[in-house]
Amino acid sequence: MCPPDLVVKLITRHSPLAIHFGSLDTRLLQLKQGPTGWSVSAAEVVPGSGRTRHTSAAEKLAPFVQSRQTRGKDCLLSTSGEELSVSLVPVDPQNRTRMQQTLKETASRSISDAEGVAYRYLSLNENLEDDVALANAREELLLIAVGQSELRRCNTALETMHLRPVSFEAAAFPLARTMQSLSTEQEDPWGFLHLGMRHSLFGIMHAGEVRFLKTMQLTGERLMATLEKALSRFDDADPDAVSRMLTGLQGDEEEEMDGGIVVDAAAVASVQQKAIGHGTEVLHALRLEAEALAQEVRACLRHFANRHRGARLQDLKLAGFGAALPEVGTALENALALPASLAQPFTELGISAPEEVLADQHQWCIPLGLAMRSVS
Repeated sequence: MCPPDLVVKLITRHSPLAIHFGSLDTRLLQLKQGPTGWSVSAAEVVPGSGRTRHTSAAEKLAPFVQSRQTRGKDCLLSTSGEELSVSLVPVDPQNRTRMQQTLKETASRSISDAEGVAYRYLSLNENLEDDVALANAREELLLIAVGQSELRRCNTALETMHLRPVSFEAAAFPLARTMQSLSTEQEDPWGFLHLGMRHSLFGIMHAGEVRFLKTMQLTGERLMATLEKALSRFDDADPDAVSRMLTGLQGDEEEEMDGGIVVDAAAVASVQQKAIGHGTEVLHALRLEAEALAQEVRACLRHFANRHRGARLQDLKLAGFGAALPEVGTALENALALPASLAQPFTELGISAPEEVLADQHQWCIPLGLAMRSVS
């Protein structure tokens, strides 16, 4: 008979399903724990954008879920940053009694939704040992708001797949959870930049905690447009692929709601192919975009340094769709004078995954953070 501790180690444990409705695609991820550690049990990507992407993704993922390639019915859920509002709300000590009302009013102003607004917040205050100092400090709250109609679309999609929603998170939280897991042994502050197609976030990790988080202006959509313009004069098998995608993504809200938009997955490959041998031209084209972003980041760093006794960042991890576009990392390194590298959470955490997942780990940070909620 096996000892009790050995029996436990032989039992395979699965995380709940993690589903992220992103701007460009919907990603499903499930982890399992076996005798050799954590690994990816299931991973699927369904292209699609717009407000009907939830329904489309659910229809395509339902057969996969019902074929028993996944385990369980519990689902952890998040949605694209473009559907959210992220803001920093300062609260002076004398106004703390009105804090909830202030947060409610700020959330209502930040999202226009006929069905109402839901919000969540967390404190970004530095841990202070002096209770008197903490009581007199100006508190900073990170407020994230989402429209109730987006929550309804997400929940309806899960019903189609016969899944049970057990948690809904704004994308910033699972993203931060993944980044937090990469910093447990790093004492110096470091930053992460998520360049989504339509929404970007910059954050700072310090002592294993998120100490700063802010929405940024530069997005993957802007980077794609800049690169396409710079490379348009070079020959390509399909020179209009990127333009078609960007035109579709910039369609009006009514078009998105009525039919949804299917993103041309060949667009990124088209840009990468065009960029081969033209690194100098690409870097020149990205210089202004990178410098504008650098100015935003420097303002964040000054604020962080003022709040954390002059602390300075050591490096920057890049995630999201725009992170792997040609020369983006190099342009940001040059503008910020900081080492910048693609996030590789599966590799760094020792999580076994299929080759197709490992190939673009930087785009799996949010679903991984969702799945990790129940296993960390």
